Amino acid sequence: MLQYMSRPIGIPLFLVLVAAGSAWAYRAYSRHRDLVETIAWMDQTYNPHDGGSNYGRGHGEEIHYLVHADTHMEEVTESFRDTFSYKGKCNLVIHYETIPVGLFKTIYSNGDYTLSLCDIDPATIKVDKFDWHKDAFNCSDAEEVELFTLNCENSEVEFHTWNEIPKIKDDGITTYANLTGKDHESKRDSMGSKGWFIVDDVHYAERFAKALRQVVEMCGGRQSRF
Repeated sequence: MLQYMSRPIGIPLFLVLVAAGSAWAYRAYSRHRDLVETIAWMDQTYNPHDGGSNYGRGHGEEIHYLVHADTHMEEVTESFRDTFSYKGKCNLVIHYETIPVGLFKTIYSNGDYTLSLCDIDPATIKVDKFDWHKDAFNCSDAEEVELFTLNCENSEVEFHTWNEIPKIKDDGITTYANLTGKDHESKRDSMGSKGWFIVDDVHYAERFAKALRQVVEMCGGRQSRF
């Protein structure tokens, strides 16, 4: 009688599964490591830190100016500051603040934008350029740049959610220093689809936008359908 030996398929299949699992685990570990390292660079360069970028001041500052009609001297109209905090996994909180200085010093605000990088469309991340020394001109119009001799050294890194779904929570408060009673403060608690980081240097903004795009893609952010 002929006897047939069964092929030992159990061990090879087990080894294949172990190898596949190890490869998946390594890719997940590498992705998480790259995410944490990239966000750490963003934090170290964008937020204020002793000995950090831009003499420790970071890059989240924006100051608007206007030339006084009578004195022809430049005056500060508004000043803004942004910082952000990493809350683990793919979660960020952007803290924004209007400094009570300049022509609008009696109206100031602060608050937080809370968002998940998973909800951001990486294709919408872009750098908007401005010249805050000449009111609020946007440098996207080449003719306007030439006509008003704009320097375009100020910027914001703009982004939108996937399919414009309102996933960014805005929780803030605006103070009207000259008003009293219920008109003294105005609170916000809303959801939106657009966000931005203010950036004081357009060259750094390009690097920051590239890093932001990378962490969004690492978190599974995808391009909108329409």
